[in-house]
Amino acid sequence: MMNELIRVTKDNDGKSVVSGRDLHEFLEVNEKYTQWFNRMVEYGFTENVDFISFSEKTEKLGGRPRTDHALTLDMAKEISMIQRTEKGKQARQYFIEVEKAYKEQQATPFKLPQNYHEALLQLAEQVEINEANQPKVDYYDEFLSNKGLITTTLIAKQYGMSAVELNKFLHAKGVIYKESGKKKAWVLYANYAGLGLADYEEYAPNERTIRKTLKWTAKGERFIRDLLAEEGIKTNTQLAEEVALSEPEIEYDGPYFSASEIAWQLRLPNEWVKIIGELANREHLKPIFNDQNIFCRKTFDEYGRLRWEYTKYGARKIEAAINEELSKNVG
Repeated sequence: MMNELIRVTKDNDGKSVVSGRDLHEFLEVNEKYTQWFNRMVEYGFTENVDFISFSEKTEKLGGRPRTDHALTLDMAKEISMIQRTEKGKQARQYFIEVEKAYKEQQATPFKLPQNYHEALLQLAEQVEINEANQPKVDYYDEFLSNKGLITTTLIAKQYGMSAVELNKFLHAKGVIYKESGKKKAWVLYANYAGLGLADYEEYAPNERTIRKTLKWTAKGERFIRDLLAEEGIKTNTQLAEEVALSEPEIEYDGPYFSASEIAWQLRLPNEWVKIIGELANREHLKPIFNDQNIFCRKTFDEYGRLRWEYTKYGARKIEAAINEELSKNVG
């Protein structure tokens, strides 16, 4: 039976989730939980998609509430990988095993044979299935290698970019180029090939096809960061910190608006409520190190879930961002 390293529970929809604070404790992160989690979110995770916020009371704080987060297993795995520590590797492998065990539980229940004849038939059928599947199992297991590498997508997310944009940037810098032919994989130019910046991870989209994808080592990620820094391109976290440090010390006593209220005022459909939150992240309106700034404040609803409310200054910035998005769609 698998040992429980980190408690995995089910949310109201039956999906497996992990407490952010439990994961933080297991990973033995020295940084305070709130600061660490805000930094992890900057890797491209979205609230109410990859995680939800909730408030819980704890004896350590004298019964006062504290904020925790319920993370999807996908987010928990990716965060574990980002740490690049032994504990991170251990946590990621554990979540993979949890997913595997859950999928096996969801498979068709085993039907007990009612007599000796049924038992023989069932055994013969299972042996036949195992023999048929074994080549596929061996084939796909062969490609579960090259641990510890990081994708271009994950690096790009930290800068608010797509993998396509980052690949174009690296191509313009003479670092990578796209192979000709059907595969068209990105590869390093010869003068960068032997520097330990990247490796190629093979994967099998089907039984007859083998493809490779370029992934970066820790050294390669630092190399990319340096290239971007030379061009003045900063991470989402760096930009957010600059906004927080440059925020004017102004006491705001005007009205606040929720994302729903902004959408209603602008006559936008309900799906824009989530988009407004994403635009607020993109524009770095939300406070990082405190509960409020001149644009936005952090509150909790009656169920203890995190909720963001915007000042009139924040609402104006969101309206401008919405108009920009709508003009793109029109164009």
